[in-house]
Amino acid sequence: MSPTPRRIRLDLAYDGTGFAGWQVQPGERTIQGVIEGTLSRLQGGAAARIRGAGRTDAGVHARGQVADSEVAIALDDETLLRSLRSMLPPEVRPLATRTVASSFHAQHDAVSKSYRYLLDRSPHRDPFLARYALHHPHPMDLAAVGEGLRLLSGRRDFSGFAGAACPCEDRVRHLTLASFEELSPVLLAFDLSADGFLTHMVRNIVGTLIEIARGRFRPERVSEILASGDRTLAGPTAPAHGLCLERVEYRESL
Repeated sequence: MSPTPRRIRLDLAYDGTGFAGWQVQPGERTIQGVIEGTLSRLQGGAAARIRGAGRTDAGVHARGQVADSEVAIALDDETLLRSLRSMLPPEVRPLATRTVASSFHAQHDAVSKSYRYLLDRSPHRDPFLARYALHHPHPMDLAAVGEGLRLLSGRRDFSGFAGAACPCEDRVRHLTLASFEELSPVLLAFDLSADGFLTHMVRNIVGTLIEIARGRFRPERVSEILASGDRTLAGPTAPAHGLCLERVEYRESL
């Protein structure tokens, strides 16, 4: 007798260095692909599909990605979690697995996502941060960065910070947190939380903040980008490896 299908929620952490991003792509190693392959093996070869809360780009990491999948696996949640941990590659770690309502959708039910971008400001480039932080040994005007960040918060049209490939017609997002933190004398973190993000939005914001920090842009450039929606006014897209999806939040009932 076949197991009764059920929907599961997967909480995940991964190092995105060796992957072509989250989404399945022909001939590429992706986070979604390796998880779907493992779930398929656990259900006897039947194809499995998962939906992620966010489609992280190639090289982007996650500490708190969330996905869901309908599976027909006889294992209970805890046994399934142990099986996934033993079968998935070490760069992809399942943190929790639980059965949820069949209506649960990891992306559409999310109410908030939070990202962190790290800068390694050491003069030598810390080898233990090389995969997870952008090396930026230049002087930075952090007071100006703070001014720029304050201009970002709120419900706004972020078209000026969207990548060219962004498919969204509605580009209004509510940015609830835009801040930086000096984690050490040489490690700086940018933290951004919103009800959703556009393609490359965080990396384009960070690239703009770095230009402000170096005195190439005034902090008021942020307001000009938001008002005009002109991507060419923003800074370059910051490299992917400094970015990490920290957490995805849902209503308590989920």
